[in-house]
Amino acid sequence: MPLRFFLIALLTIYAVLCCVMCLLCNFLTFHFFILQFYAPWCAYCHTFEPIWHDVGAELKSMGSSVNVGKIDSTVHTSIASEFNIRGYPTIKLFKGELSFDYKGPRTKDAIIEFTNRVSGPVVRKLSSVQLFQHVMSRHDLIFVYIGGESLLKKEYYKAATEYIVHTYFFTASEEVLPKAVTLQDVPAVAVFKDRTYYLYNEFLDGDLSFWINRERFPSYFQIDSFSLYQMGELSKPVSGKFIWSMKRRCQIPELFVNKDNIDFFFSPSDYQFGFMDGNEYINGLIMGEVEMPSIIVLNMTIDGYCLPESKIETIEDLLRFLNSVLDGSAKLLGGNGFLQHSKRSLYKAKSTVVSMFQAAPFFSCFVFGLPVGIVGLVIWGTCTAVPADDEKPVEGATASPVLDARGKKPIELQPNSTEKTEEAKKED
Repeated sequence: MPLRFFLIALLTIYAVLCCVMCLLCNFLTFHFFILQFYAPWCAYCHTFEPIWHDVGAELKSMGSSVNVGKIDSTVHTSIASEFNIRGYPTIKLFKGELSFDYKGPRTKDAIIEFTNRVSGPVVRKLSSVQLFQHVMSRHDLIFVYIGGESLLKKEYYKAATEYIVHTYFFTASEEVLPKAVTLQDVPAVAVFKDRTYYLYNEFLDGDLSFWINRERFPSYFQIDSFSLYQMGELSKPVSGKFIWSMKRRCQIPELFVNKDNIDFFFSPSDYQFGFMDGNEYINGLIMGEVEMPSIIVLNMTIDGYCLPESKIETIEDLLRFLNSVLDGSAKLLGGNGFLQHSKRSLYKAKSTVVSMFQAAPFFSCFVFGLPVGIVGLVIWGTCTAVPADDEKPVEGATASPVLDARGKKPIELQPNSTEKTEEAKKED
């Protein structure tokens, strides 16, 4: 009887666990989550916490179906290991069985835009001219598939699933397109950006996924560290060379804002043009101070860079410099060797310390002074310690007996001990 009740209990527990797992799987399948993986010791995670709270509040007020949460990776180590969490904070959006990494700016608007884009359909339909115009007014860059069922459409959907984390993908019929759009053939894929459009050509552009990855950047735009990181992931045929001015209003680079001008001078795979406000990133790369505005060409595959040898004042000077980079006559500086990595790490550490003292001098003095003071006290105590002299027996003092390995007092043989014993025997 006890064995029978034990088996019934085991079957009941198993059935309950199966029901719970089924409910959990259904919950994860039909619900969306955007989670922040953090660590309590991460200082930036604490700074990012108010932004993450605003993201959750904004999505809730919008009636979004996406649930916002966070996971302590130091507690739930198995979950962090399963999703290969290496840095903090890491943001992931879970859509059924799929997960999408967020690699954009850590701002509320950027995260909400990413959430709305990825949580919705991978490819959205543009059903009217008005809707097409509305989408174009809200987004600087979109991809559109025009036509019916085809092999190209299957490739388009496959690429959209991969790159939905970066931009929007749509489908449309020929009737809803602007009148200025002229299609050579249908089906077709077009990218709308820079106030114009460009069509995908299978024979000239090769793989559709590669073309989308190359064209998902505007011809000339403001670059930050996140977009620069994404550009560094582009495949080698794009050359990985990027040029920008360190100040938004620089006349020479703005001559290339129009993609037609860029294509007139260079192949699209030669350069990606853009600008940066500020020189902090470039200073860390070249380990020096760059004046603004300046022109620099980066090779992201090896962390190399080229600087013009003389001041660029005309368009001819700029073209001469860019062509020298392409033909290899320009001097390539930097690199990703061990020595360069070491120098760059030391420079970044030095810059961090200097910025800390400039921002909060008293706090920085305490942070760096406390460990230095402790180490100094330890060294001073070690150097000034007096070594103890060897112990000398005090005259008239009786030495304590030494015990053997068994803890017993050893028997000391006294001279004349044998004679005293014989005398004692005689007296007896």
